[in-house]
Amino acid sequence: MIVFLLLTMPSFVASATVCPVRCTCPVKDSVACEDKTVTDIATFNIPNNFTYVRVSGTEATELTESSFQQMPFTVRLFLQSNHFSIIGPGTFQKFPLLKTLRLSKNNVRSLPSGIFSSLIYLEHLHLDENVLSFLEPSIFKNLSRLEILNLSTNRLQTLPRNIFGSLSKLTHLILNGNILIEIPYWMFNNLTELVELHLHSNVIEIIDQEAFYGLPKLKKLSLQKNCLKTLAEGLCLYLYKLESLSLYENPLVELPKVLFGKIDTLRSFMLWGTSLSTISNFIFSNLTNLEVLVLTKNTNLSSLPKDAFSGLTKLVKLYLYSNQFSQLPVGLFQDLGSLQILSLYNNTFNDLPDNLLKPLINLQNVYLNNSKITALPGNMFKGLPKLQRVHLEDNPWICDCKLKEFKTWLEKNTEKVPNYMSLLCTNPPTLKAKPVLALDALICPSTTIREQRSGSYRITTPTSFWDSFSRVDSKAFTVTKTEQIGNTSNWYNTKTSSINLIETTTKRTSSEHEYHSKGTVLHRCHLPVGNMYCLLYFTTSMQILLTIIQCFVLIKIKKLYDHFNICTEPVVLVHMLDIPVGIRH
Repeated sequence: MIVFLLLTMPSFVASATVCPVRCTCPVKDSVACEDKTVTDIATFNIPNNFTYVRVSGTEATELTESSFQQMPFTVRLFLQSNHFSIIGPGTFQKFPLLKTLRLSKNNVRSLPSGIFSSLIYLEHLHLDENVLSFLEPSIFKNLSRLEILNLSTNRLQTLPRNIFGSLSKLTHLILNGNILIEIPYWMFNNLTELVELHLHSNVIEIIDQEAFYGLPKLKKLSLQKNCLKTLAEGLCLYLYKLESLSLYENPLVELPKVLFGKIDTLRSFMLWGTSLSTISNFIFSNLTNLEVLVLTKNTNLSSLPKDAFSGLTKLVKLYLYSNQFSQLPVGLFQDLGSLQILSLYNNTFNDLPDNLLKPLINLQNVYLNNSKITALPGNMFKGLPKLQRVHLEDNPWICDCKLKEFKTWLEKNTEKVPNYMSLLCTNPPTLKAKPVLALDALICPSTTIREQRSGSYRITTPTSFWDSFSRVDSKAFTVTKTEQIGNTSNWYNTKTSSINLIETTTKRTSSEHEYHSKGTVLHRCHLPVGNMYCLLYFTTSMQILLTIIQCFVLIKIKKLYDHFNICTEPVVLVHMLDIPVGIRH
């Protein structure tokens, strides 16, 4: 064959500049033919001296031995996007040097036995986006130099045993988009050079424990969008060179305790859209150089154990958004000193520990937006020298005194908080929709007072006096005390006879004023400085004065009661408050 090519070469070279009428030749030795009216590609009359041949966009439905003349120099043949449904035997025998064959996007239903047997130099074979449902066991038998095999987006439900057995140099096997149900242990035998394996978008339910044991050079494994509920113990145990693993959008309910062996090459692991409710401690501990971990959109994932991320000292990006976390344990991020991006948005956090982020000394961006957060500790983001962005929008902030320290941090770090004025209060109602930063100070909600009386509790509600202030500073306390007066007289001893004593005092400590009263529960509020502070003291003084007057009147009434209690004859009351008790008429 080689001698024949050498003897006939002058005749091919002589016609090198001839380009078919309905084709284009934009590059030397390259021809591209496209015509929607063509039903037989033989009518293009493509010369036999082109290295690259492309035929697409036709209505042709058949490829036969007569479709081309002898093509001794063609190394790349692209026949995609036609309507080929039938490929006859011997169609490619006229391409002895062919290295790339692309039959993508056609309607090929089956391939005749031995169709590729003459393509001993073939390196790339693309059969994707057809309707293949069956392959002959020996279909790839003579393709010992094949490096890339693309069978994606067909209708393959099973594959013959040992179908890839002769492809010892195969580096890329693409099987995604079929309807494969099971991956048996023998499917990838002899593929010792395989670097990428794409199995995503099938309906795989079972993968044998040893299915990947013979793939020592595998770097990329995609298993996403299948029907996997469980994974075999040690499934990835011998994938020593693995760099990327995708398992997302599988209905996984649990992960095996041992999934990986010692893998220091894995850089990214995608695990989202599953049915996991938790994961095991130390499950990623062998992934010592993992840089990206995506554990998101798991609608049942509500908790993580403390050592879930143990050993991930090189992790740079951790995505935990759109789960059901209400809290995270202290120490969860203890090994993540290299982390730069932490995404926690769209969860339902009730509370976050103040030192949760403390180990993340290289953290640059943290996402806590839309996570039902009502308050954050004031030192949550302290000690993070490289912090650049903190996303906190769309949270229902409760603007009381618990938010004071966080508000102080926010005031000093507005450049790190995008849309910081969109941080709005949802409670108390009087502050609803007001920006946290627009408040002069924050109010603590009143606490219900309980007083023990005759073996039971009487609950009284504080007055609304403090609610009239929207600007507050230091703390005051309102104490309502009920005291029974009188003993024997029905006129004097009634259920409604009580004295409401309002006692206020202040005692300064390092951070607040506290009121100490024996047997009472304190109401705490912040008091303002300036005019409001003076108004508060004036109002309090007036209340004390009114209380003194009330007590004075009650004392006089008590004296009057004693006076009538000892009388035996009618008396005439004249200026009763000025006449001594002992004078009678």
